[in-house]
Amino acid sequence: MRNPILSLIAFFLFINACLCSTVSGQKEFGFRMPASVKKISIPFEQHNNLIIIPVTVNRFLTLKFILDTGVETAILTEKVYGDILNVNYIREITIAGPGLADSVEAFVANQITFGLPGGVLGKNMNMLVLKEDYLKLSENIGDDVHGIIGYDIFSKFVVDINYDENILTLSDPKKYKRNKKAVAIPIEIRGSKPFISATIRQDNKKTNLDVMVDTGASHAALIDYAYVDGVDMPKDRIVTRLGRGIAGEIPGYVGRMDSVQIESFDFTEMLVSAPFDGAYNKVIKRGARVGTFGGELLNRFNVTFDYSSRKMYLRKGEQYRSAFEYDMSGMTVNAVGKNLDTLKVVNVDKDRPAYQADIRKDDIIMMINGRSLKYHSLSDIYTLLQSKDGRRIRVKILRDGEKIKTSFKLKRII
Repeated sequence: MRNPILSLIAFFLFINACLCSTVSGQKEFGFRMPASVKKISIPFEQHNNLIIIPVTVNRFLTLKFILDTGVETAILTEKVYGDILNVNYIREITIAGPGLADSVEAFVANQITFGLPGGVLGKNMNMLVLKEDYLKLSENIGDDVHGIIGYDIFSKFVVDINYDENILTLSDPKKYKRNKKAVAIPIEIRGSKPFISATIRQDNKKTNLDVMVDTGASHAALIDYAYVDGVDMPKDRIVTRLGRGIAGEIPGYVGRMDSVQIESFDFTEMLVSAPFDGAYNKVIKRGARVGTFGGELLNRFNVTFDYSSRKMYLRKGEQYRSAFEYDMSGMTVNAVGKNLDTLKVVNVDKDRPAYQADIRKDDIIMMINGRSLKYHSLSDIYTLLQSKDGRRIRVKILRDGEKIKTSFKLKRII
């Protein structure tokens, strides 16, 4: 589990009510491929188990967006880019969000044109523009990411995500031919979001769940156990920061489920996040209710979403047998600075290895085992910090103008 960023389900509780009237009377709406083209392949970047694609807005500015099955309407997370693009704001709305605060503010924009590589165009579309950068995606991901997009793409195309090769392929649903080696998983589309059935086992008990498949979440699984019958939360668990929603930090637990089964695929000792009551559950009740499966599970496959046939196809990927690991350092770091090339400590858990090595919040990490953000990604740093129990981590720190060297050993705690 790398630096976790939870899905933004709360944005989509009442989007239809807000936006349905903005497209009436328009002749052409939504994404289209160029004439006679059957499919288009788009390279993507993968950071913290998230899929990052280039999206051109209003034929002028190309930004990086997260591809998120939990999103009904596209979101621009920094208003400055909406102002640069001179988008048409038609109203301001208040949105309840996952986190400790109650709400955030956003603007509704319409008549937006989106462009994807290969000539894919979306015309006369809607977009939410956050009044402030509540999510700070770039700092959490370590790359310039300023938007989120989802249902507008998944509803129009068959979407194949090759996590092994970092290739996204969009196909015309009428001309798509499935990979015969892929396992077909029935999906149900509820309010623009895909749900699948899964079986979880814990302490010799089992239950079946309907879980949302969420490419916009970095975790493996998030479950609200208040809505699960027959199976309890893992007894061995830790209290931690699960991630950041649109309204702030989301505290909760992390543990391991004995078994998770999706059709013929069975995972043991899979990490599960469980938010504190009140921190995220009101969003789950109205959106995913029970919980979600995210990128840390999905990237063990190559995944195809076919909303038109209500199917998801899974093929085992190169990471299928990789162990699910949690941070072994006890510190959370973000990328900061103009070029996102500075590593800053944003949280240190008491009595964990980093704390015992006298690493403090707001320390600047100049080097960690010979790595820095000038030559490595934030994902690389988090992979290092969950790599091996007992591994020695050597850190060079800048604190109040003083350079400090320290070290600690990684310790598996869950």
